[in-house]
Amino acid sequence: MISKKSIKDFITDYHLDDILTDEVIPHLKLKSYKKDELILNAHEPVKNIYFLVEGMVEISSMMLSGNKIFINYLYPLEIFGDVEYVNKKVPMFDVLAAEPSLCIVLPFPIIEQYLETSYHFWKLLAVEGNTKLLRTNKATILKGTYSLKTVLSNYIIKSGYSITFNSMAELALQFNVSYRNLSRVIKELAEEGVIKKERKRITTLDREKLEDYSADL
Repeated sequence: MISKKSIKDFITDYHLDDILTDEVIPHLKLKSYKKDELILNAHEPVKNIYFLVEGMVEISSMMLSGNKIFINYLYPLEIFGDVEYVNKKVPMFDVLAAEPSLCIVLPFPIIEQYLETSYHFWKLLAVEGNTKLLRTNKATILKGTYSLKTVLSNYIIKSGYSITFNSMAELALQFNVSYRNLSRVIKELAEEGVIKKERKRITTLDREKLEDYSADL
């Protein structure tokens, strides 16, 4: 459920006072997104930087074959639209709400007017950029080095020990594995009593065992 906090409440909660100052606040918007609602469309111009303050968003790419490739999830407090602002490029990937989400929206013209010379603003963009790069590198190492059971365990743990998905086929695409291979691993974990598989949901029954299968990256 989306909270009823104000922009100022979130600024205080996430210690953004040095960036989203009093002169900037009147120009901000607090926008909510429903599950699966598209926030940014790949290859279309971006006009804002988004501060994710509640929920979770998915970064993905639609291939020419029609298959969707999962890239990453973002959680509070993470930002997107920053790369496009710095590089003056359109986004390479789609961004959509993976669950009901709330974002503080900062328009590019307001950045140019008030924040272009702000040390705190550029420091935030630098930290966020490095964080995204590190996470992507970790994900690449995880997928390329460890077994699917380890990758899946890490994913379930990262998601709060429970995941929902639209279909097994889509989940398999997300991990870049075959439907058959994913089904086999899920069945093994379920038979061991580690997880419970329902139609479009996986929940953890034994956290300790699941953590034994995970990798500390």
